Amino acid sequence: MFAGYLTPRVSCEACGLVFEPMRADDAPAYFTVFLVGHIAIAGVLFTEQLWHPAMWLQSFWVPVAVAMMFGFLPYIKGAVMGAIYSSQAGEHRHPAE
Repeated sequence: MFAGYLTPRVSCEACGLVFEPMRADDAPAYFTVFLVGHIAIAGVLFTEQLWHPAMWLQSFWVPVAVAMMFGFLPYIKGAVMGAIYSSQAGEHRHPAE
């Protein structure tokens, strides 16, 4: 589905479905921040309750959150594009049509 990290291909190699009408825009970023924020904040609070580490030690959650953001973003973008396709919100074009 993707030619690069987040760049969608022009069309599907298998069926020829054109991806242009399924523009995800900013929705994947919002969903990713929502998901990673909940995971990271829960981790910070859980770590604080169990071990009471120093504040500087809690800063290890920052690179963990950034790594989760970069890891989840392509999958969430694919899911948003799939949701757009399944809801028939865009004008879907196959080469045979």
